[in-house]
Parts: sequence; C-alpha cells; structure tokens
Amino acid sequence: MRILIIKTTSLGDIIQSFPVITFLRSRFPDASIDWALEKPFKELLEAHPDINRVIPIELRKWRKNFLKNRFAMKRALKSLRTHSYDLLIDLQGNIKSGILTKLSRAKEKIGTNFSSAPEWPNAFFLSHRYPINKKEPISLQYLSLVQKHFAIKPHSVKLHLSLTITPKEESWISSQLTPSKKIMICPGSHWENKKLSLPTWIEVLKKFSLEKKIHFYFVWGNEKEKQEAIALQSQFPEKSTLLPKMSLPLWQRLMSHMNLILTVDSSALHLAATTNTPTYSFFGPSSASIYKPVGDHHRALQGPCPYGSVFTKRCPALRTCKTGACIKQLTIKELC
Repeated sequence: MRILIIKTTSLGDIIQSFPVITFLRSRFPDASIDWALEKPFKELLEAHPDINRVIPIELRKWRKNFLKNRFAMKRALKSLRTHSYDLLIDLQGNIKSGILTKLSRAKEKIGTNFSSAPEWPNAFFLSHRYPINKKEPISLQYLSLVQKHFAIKPHSVKLHLSLTITPKEESWISSQLTPSKKIMICPGSHWENKKLSLPTWIEVLKKFSLEKKIHFYFVWGNEKEKQEAIALQSQFPEKSTLLPKMSLPLWQRLMSHMNLILTVDSSALHLAATTNTPTYSFFGPSSASIYKPVGDHHRALQGPCPYGSVFTKRCPALRTCKTGACIKQLTIKELC
C-alpha cells in the first residue's frame, strides 16, 4: 500500500492532521506513507517516525516569480510523480492542493466534497468526495474524512508521538529537567490578537508560583517573542529557565517531559497535543471547541467578544480588530 498525503500549510493545521497518520499506520502497518507540504515545514515531517518520504514544495515562492523558479518547480513536480499511489488524501482542500492532486498519480484521490472544501473547485480533482462536520474539532474533521472512505464510523484515535531527535539532543533535554513541577509557558502566536498581554501572563504565573516546588520553562520563536519571554522570565528568576530557540522535534520531545503546558491557540498547543502532557490554553478570536486538542486533559478558556461577534472557527476580525479585547481584557479571576 502506497499513500500520499497532501497538506501543505499551515504548521498548526499540519500537526492537527497527525491523527490521520496514526489511523493509517494502524490499519496498514506496512504501508509507505509520503507527505507533500511547503518546504519550511519539512523538518517536522522528516522527524515523524511513520512518514517514509517528505516531498517539499514551494507554491508560495513559485507564485511570486514563475519564470525564475520554473526549474525548481519542475524538479518538485517530478518528485511528486516519482511513484504511483494507491491512495491520495488531500487534507488541504484548496485550489493549489487540487492542482497537486491533479498532477499526482494515484488510483484513488479522496478529499472533501464541494460544500465542505475550503475552496470548492478543489473537489473537481478528486475521485471520492466526503462531507465533514465543520463544528467538530478540527483534528476529528481531518480524521473523519479518511475513516469515511473506509466505511468506518468517525472516532478519535489516541495520539502519542515521539518525533526523532539525536542522542545529543536527548542528553540536552535531560540536563534541563528539574525535580520540581515543570510548566512550559508558550505565550507566542503568529497573530497578535491571539496573545495574552504580558501583565496578564505575569498575574497568571504569580498564581502558579505560589506552589513551592515549581519551575517555569519559557519558549520563544522570534526576536519579539524572545524579548517577551525574557521579560516574563525576569519575574521568576529563581524558578524558571529561558530556553534557547529549538527545532520542532526537540521542542516536542521536551514538551513530553512537562507536567503542564500553558499557551494560547498556536502551533505550541497543537504540538503539545502530540504528547501526553496536559495543556491549559487561552482562546479569543478563534474557537476553543474547534481548535482545542481532544481529551479531558486538555482544558481551555474562551474569551467573550465584547462586540457581539459570533463565529464557528475564527472571528472575521482576527487580523483587523484594534483591541483584541476578547483575550487582551481577560481578568485574572476569569483566567484562574
């Protein structure tokens, strides 16, 4: 059995589709599973123990300058067509992934139907189309698509993943662990309106720090987040560690040693869901019922919109709201 998954972006969405791999591997233990995705996320999939081949593409880059990148595009598409697949699963559901689906060689090409696809023309490129319940958690939406193809009643699967890291990295993780209760703090997000304010984070962490044996691990991904992490860490110098920038596999493995992860709706939350570590997350302009990881050990708080906005997945003003009040104005009483 040879299977190709097409899920090109984004990082959080890719991670939330990992239960599909778990399901396929349990059903087809000897299957060869390949994955096509945008090149920046290549590192993550190469560390996944159940992925045989990663096919990096650069649709965003190619679109900006077709002539300059035509040879790189030709090489990538040749790689995409190296094998003929028994099954292709398009989890992206847009026109760009539809084109990749069309160019790939596969006996069966499955994905969402016209009404469920993020971009309905995608369904033209499929041989099998299935509806999904858009009110279910996003990870179950991806999973149900594949389960329906095999006439299996949609259900969740237990996901516990150990991404591959080096022995040196394993040793480094051991050197960072303390005997205290370990809490990882992941305050960063691609969208400013998904983030708690620094004063709010400080208030939250002061509540947790009342426990005697506790240690915070602060995570950051870019320079702005690093400065925010430094500001938070400086509040608890005796019981915290400012971590260096880590690869995704290393970060995931360190997460598995934590007792709790505090975060907002971000890639950090979805990466944490691949481990057994409990999470507590804060939501504002995105829906906790859709994006919170499945399971009782994952808890979340949904901040209310003071302007009366109602949405299923994401607030339409996520990028434009000038206050981000649904999360920025949460009080310590509401958060703890």
